[in-house]
Amino acid sequence: MKLSTVFLLAALGFCAVYAADVVDGEVTEDSTRATTEDDDLTIGASPDAALAFQFVQPADANTINEVYGGSPVKFLIGFQNRGEKDFIVKFSETSYRYPLDFNYYLQNFTRGEYNRRVAPKEEVTLDYAFFTHESLAGRSLGLVVNVHYEDADGKYFINNVYNQTITVVEDDSGFNGETGFMFLIFVALGIGALYVANQFLSKLSRKSGLQKRSTVEQGTSGNEVDYEWIPRDIIKNSEKKSPIAGSPKARKAKKTD
Repeated sequence: MKLSTVFLLAALGFCAVYAADVVDGEVTEDSTRATTEDDDLTIGASPDAALAFQFVQPADANTINEVYGGSPVKFLIGFQNRGEKDFIVKFSETSYRYPLDFNYYLQNFTRGEYNRRVAPKEEVTLDYAFFTHESLAGRSLGLVVNVHYEDADGKYFINNVYNQTITVVEDDSGFNGETGFMFLIFVALGIGALYVANQFLSKLSRKSGLQKRSTVEQGTSGNEVDYEWIPRDIIKNSEKKSPIAGSPKARKAKKTD
């Protein structure tokens, strides 16, 4: 995979890849040496390999040396074979060190396994990502990235591609994974509450409508009276004593008065 134009120019600008020793709390550059963790054996970088390093997340870490706590850190490593033999890039190792003495490890991250063969005059881009815990926010740490590789003859090399003090800062973007998750929960709860309220109001409206309809059905309309349950002799006597208003007998009684 070819490097981008900018990244290629950066890689070609490396006359030698630097490594670092710590002297009185300061990082001093050494272009040829890196030290293994196992036996403190100093192994140099191959003169036929040119390596470059670049952060991609956060991108501004390349200039201000700051990463965000609680967020992933991602970077690219460019490897260029300038020699006549194949190289095999084995892996990269990344670690946080005590900033006043890089010999003290604070955290080792999982190795980036590559096992990539790089032919003569070929270039490849390797990537890696690790997570910086949010509890480290506000602290300065030494970040060290080493690349292990060997040539076709089995000769082993280590290049130190990054060795600087960085500051872990809080992510003030206002939106992270936890915030997004909580936002989705509140939205779901709001939708659920609206649904329950709508169902309750719907049931209440249906009950109110049934009560209104039952009241109308139970009542009587107009002057309809059910006389079937009244004995006939009572009805006859009441008609004689109290003529119905508007009947011929009632009108006749009025005229007589």
